[in-house]
Amino acid sequence: MAKAHKITGVVLQGSYRENARIILPQKVEEVYTWEPFIRDAARREELHNMRISIKRLRYTMEIFQVAYRSPKMPAKTAATTNDKRFNEFLGVIVDLQEILGDVHDCDVVLEVLTDYGMQAEQGGVAPGIAKHIAQTQETRNADYKTFLEKWEHLSAIDFKQKLLSFLAS
Repeated sequence: MAKAHKITGVVLQGSYRENARIILPQKVEEVYTWEPFIRDAARREELHNMRISIKRLRYTMEIFQVAYRSPKMPAKTAATTNDKRFNEFLGVIVDLQEILGDVHDCDVVLEVLTDYGMQAEQGGVAPGIAKHIAQTQETRNADYKTFLEKWEHLSAIDFKQKLLSFLAS
């Protein structure tokens, strides 16, 4: 698993919001360091590392969510525009994490089944195992395609820049 990128520029005596503006964009950039690898379905490790980076971004966003509430608005007040936008961005991040999690789950199952199949090959691979491998590969391909389509859509609408602009506001 890839190590988290080192965060720089945090102001120890700075405000919560000030540090959110420093940390979150760096977490976004960490996610995008994996983008060069995502169009190759065989880059399992890199896809998994992207999922981990997205997970780190998600949890960091959740920690700093309060920093993006509109000023002078009690927490129990109906959601403001800022809250809605933050939640929309967060929802996209959660969705990406879940899709890549599904891809990774299939990768793990395929690895286990393939290893089992190789060990059992002396006596022949059970037809049920071969069928399960094929079904899991099909599911993985569909999940990977879903991820790529979503990523391409997000690229087309300039999601990254919109998120970075929002986080800086």
